[in-house]
Amino acid sequence: MKPGLFLAPLLLLVAGCDGTTVTQEAEQINVGNYAKEVLALPEGDLRIVLFRAIQDAGVPCQGVVSAEQVGTNPNRPQWRAKCTDGSYNLVTVDPNGTALVISPKSP
Repeated sequence: MKPGLFLAPLLLLVAGCDGTTVTQEAEQINVGNYAKEVLALPEGDLRIVLFRAIQDAGVPCQGVVSAEQVGTNPNRPQWRAKCTDGSYNLVTVDPNGTALVISPKSP
């Protein structure tokens, strides 16, 4: 079990992919409630965020192919993320943007 990354910079990068500037997106993000922002992401962007959290935790994963929300707490949402190799990881996102990754392959 290892803490992942702070998601704020990643959310800015993902959000900026639609043609808006990072500055515009930074103004739109509800700072201090990154869990809410992750919950609102489209599926493809969510898989990218979960992949980066898993990767930053040092867990082997070449990509996230599916993600199922398993937690019911909107302040600490959780997803069961399936990697391309078939392994599963549990990713929890705190309001401050910290991701916690629980994996059977944690180093």
